[in-house]
Amino acid sequence: ELLRVIVPHFKSPRVGGVTGNPRVVNRFSFLAKMQAIEFTSIISLQRRAQRIWGRILTMSGVIGAFHRDAMLDAGLYSPDMATEDIDLTWKLQLRHWDIRYEPRAVVWMHVPSTLGGLWHQRTRWALGLAQVLRRHAPALLKWRHRRLWPVLLESGASMLWAYTYTWMMVLWILSYSLGYPPVGASPIPNWWGMMIGTVCLMQLLTGVFLDRRYDQEIGRYFGIAVFYPILYWILLAIITTWSSPRAWLQRKKRSHVRWATVRDA
Repeated sequence: ELLRVIVPHFKSPRVGGVTGNPRVVNRFSFLAKMQAIEFTSIISLQRRAQRIWGRILTMSGVIGAFHRDAMLDAGLYSPDMATEDIDLTWKLQLRHWDIRYEPRAVVWMHVPSTLGGLWHQRTRWALGLAQVLRRHAPALLKWRHRRLWPVLLESGASMLWAYTYTWMMVLWILSYSLGYPPVGASPIPNWWGMMIGTVCLMQLLTGVFLDRRYDQEIGRYFGIAVFYPILYWILLAIITTWSSPRAWLQRKKRSHVRWATVRDA
């Protein structure tokens, strides 16, 4: 079934890869249900939007097909990158290969269901994205790669937001705990926070609406989506701020990255 919907994309000689639609199967814990909403309303919807301008942030490491010539042209996977799927996606697009998203190519996967497992996974993701930005951002600034500028802007802005929000939140907590008038970013949603959260919920609902034909039960978990902008955003901002600076500060060396997949018992 996957091949039936993926292979036709390769009729175009410009297509270097096709990524599919990963769905969460182990929806037993709160975090796993939150990730089910995330993959539907953030990742899937994001790739649909990115395909409008013709370039995407990354193929899914769990589901993807590549043109052999494209892989060789891009130099295959880079073993020194923490997120080799993001790195390969950017290398292919820098070589002007087209990457497509096929929502009908559904694959079921397990996600971390514990806070520790999620922390390890997202730490690697944040580190890997920072590595990709450090290595490829200078090349992306050239005019011939202008179709990748929205992806570069989105990635850079998301990391900048994470740094800013985390440190402003730390400043607020410190000033409040020391008895000074709180300054910075309150972790308690204010009026603007509620507005942003409402927009987020509208985006989540749009993603659920679009993906319900591929995952008929996803609507059942929309009730917990209210916690996504309240708790999940804060957690991901802290993880990004904690892990990504290592990519900016480490010496440029091509040593292999080793990581272990955390499996739930």
